[in-house]
Amino acid sequence: MKYYKWAQKGEGRKIGRIGDYCLYEKTIIEEKCEEIKPNITQTYGSFKFIYGPSAGGLLESIKFIITTNGEKILGIDAEVYKNRGIVISGLTVDDALLRVERINAPFSASHTISFLLAVEDSLELEQDYPTQLKRIGEIELERIRNHLFVISRLTETASLNVPTYHLLHLVEEVNRLIGKMCGHRYFFGVNTINGVNCDFGNLLRIIDITKEFKQIFDGLLESRIFIDRLQENGKVIDENSIGPAARAAGLDYDARKDFKALPYEDLGFRTVITQEADSFGRFLVRGMEIIESSKILVELYDKIKNHNNERGKNHKQGWGEGLARVESPSGDLAYYVKLNNGIIDSVSLLTPSQVNLNLFLKSVINTIFTDFQFNWESFGIWVSEIGVVLK
Repeated sequence: MKYYKWAQKGEGRKIGRIGDYCLYEKTIIEEKCEEIKPNITQTYGSFKFIYGPSAGGLLESIKFIITTNGEKILGIDAEVYKNRGIVISGLTVDDALLRVERINAPFSASHTISFLLAVEDSLELEQDYPTQLKRIGEIELERIRNHLFVISRLTETASLNVPTYHLLHLVEEVNRLIGKMCGHRYFFGVNTINGVNCDFGNLLRIIDITKEFKQIFDGLLESRIFIDRLQENGKVIDENSIGPAARAAGLDYDARKDFKALPYEDLGFRTVITQEADSFGRFLVRGMEIIESSKILVELYDKIKNHNNERGKNHKQGWGEGLARVESPSGDLAYYVKLNNGIIDSVSLLTPSQVNLNLFLKSVINTIFTDFQFNWESFGIWVSEIGVVLK
């Protein structure tokens, strides 16, 4: 493997559990890598309260088992209902892609690109530069769209209808831009080994979308009613956190920076970090990352034009194993793939929602019920990813 190595002891921070393995920043280890759940404090008069599995405030089906004494949340556990076994083994890479890109449509680019990087790692195949740039374009457009959506969920929870619908309008604008450039709003059918079927000629439209968002963002930062619901809500600092949750807590964790499969350093990429460690910090990181991602896309536009004629190899046969990760909108997303003569022998997956759910459960202890929804939305968790088992 080019990007990782097997080791007896983990090197760097722990990313999470991928299949039967524990994934660290630089190594992968065959050992138990279970997440430690927070202790539940039992007090006199406390009782269990079930929230879900079909709750109006939740976008997807999940059940929370909450221990409470009436208002404060003393302990919490989660039960995922959307469990899916997806058969990948025995398929060609092209056939496997049809299933990988549909695991979680809003994160389709992150899933397919991480999977293909792992496949190319196993084939020892170098990506050509335009393909690398276009993959960055996909991921950053996906990041902008998802961050807009998460912020709209926060404003909806605060009953701020005008910014909510304005943000959802911008989500639709990004979807239409992606559809125009790539032929599909969620990048389905776009990615292949060492190739991206997108024409980024209209990419600079993102500048207008970002300017419109900046006006909304500045207005929300001045709304004391909104900010009061986020500050000191769901505060958590955890060395094993990822994505916006880590960066909101002052931790400089970002696969775009510390995993060198894609050339972000050529685009003036800057990690966004705050010190709040709460729902407000996660909101801030997402807002500022929308602006930063837009700057990356502007830089990328010129580079794609200058390098668009370069083409690399595109073979699909071979044996080997590969592991790769990308910085999805919610944090590290990784695939580990074994190939046998171009056929998928086995595959394992680490989704950011797996890690962020455990982090959310830690953050919610000693908060109150009226703060629950703001905290939940701030993590950007997709339940559809958590219950996936690749076979």
